[in-house]
Amino acid sequence: MTSSMPTLTGQDIAEAQGALRALLDTMLSGTDATANEFITLRVLAVRGPYDDPAVLHDFLAAQRQLDLTPAGAAELLAGLEKAGLAEGTARGAGPARITAAGSAVLTRLTELTSPATRQVFGDLDPADLATAHRVLAEVAQRADQLRAEM
Repeated sequence: MTSSMPTLTGQDIAEAQGALRALLDTMLSGTDATANEFITLRVLAVRGPYDDPAVLHDFLAAQRQLDLTPAGAAELLAGLEKAGLAEGTARGAGPARITAAGSAVLTRLTELTSPATRQVFGDLDPADLATAHRVLAEVAQRADQLRAEM
């Protein structure tokens, strides 16, 4: 009996994301940072600065894996700002960016999580990882487009 189910499904992606999130939560459990704070610092470092902080708020609230409402995204950013790890994050402020202290914390947390990241991804074929990246980006784009059409 042949199956008409695709080889890769949303369930597969969700299970992988859940396993990676659980691993990240475990690695960060001995620190003073949450996974959402770590991820947000990475977003600020890699995608920032954001001239319009509203774009950052909307991006974070749209990331379902973070499980943030718009108010939750604002609260998360305000907490990072209060801790001196980010600045300009309030709507109407800007530019939203990571601070030197935030970069130092991100570096420390990245060093903490890097060994596990290497264990998970290190021996996977780089071409396979590049293909997975392209496929997942296309899946996300198609899902967003279909949702917008509904």
